[in-house]
Amino acid sequence: MGKSPDEMMAAILRNLPAKTGRDADAWAALIKAEGPAEPRACARWLKQTHGLGGATAQVLAAHALGGIHDLTPDQRLDKLYRGREALRPIGDRLTVLALGLGAEVTSMVLSTMVSFSARLKFAEAKLVGKGRLDLGLALGQGPLPPSAIPLIPVKTADASDRITYRIPLASVDDITEEVAAWLARAHARVATRD
Repeated sequence: MGKSPDEMMAAILRNLPAKTGRDADAWAALIKAEGPAEPRACARWLKQTHGLGGATAQVLAAHALGGIHDLTPDQRLDKLYRGREALRPIGDRLTVLALGLGAEVTSMVLSTMVSFSARLKFAEAKLVGKGRLDLGLALGQGPLPPSAIPLIPVKTADASDRITYRIPLASVDDITEEVAAWLARAHARVATRD
């Protein structure tokens, strides 16, 4: 069985010395001395200035400054969808589909999205304004088979981001069998890796 989001965050903090050469308290001191005071801006700064991965940067920023990681999972979801309640059924349906792909699948509620992993991140449900949620998928860079739904390539400056395509969703009805199949395909790519 996969780790809960809180277990994953604790593991990130615990593994910092081996991964980065600094423990969580040393990172917190650096953040407070030199980094931005807002958690999202701080996470960006940690990624750009110190080369940390996205999840590590977000967890460290929250650890040092407080933020969404200090909340329970239910409180995180409430905060994520505050003012965008109409999008929550879309996110809830994607979560059910993703978690149904295997016992190893975990979800993590972050400040702007819900991330899905099976050892590696394979998808995310990301809020885009008040009227849309994008399903981001880790489908690699190679050519994809034809699709009846729009698979939009993701352009990102962050090479550590695994998400390569997105599918815009404005209602639960947009989550068709084909959307579910693309989600399963992204999961299969990470679930079969050694």
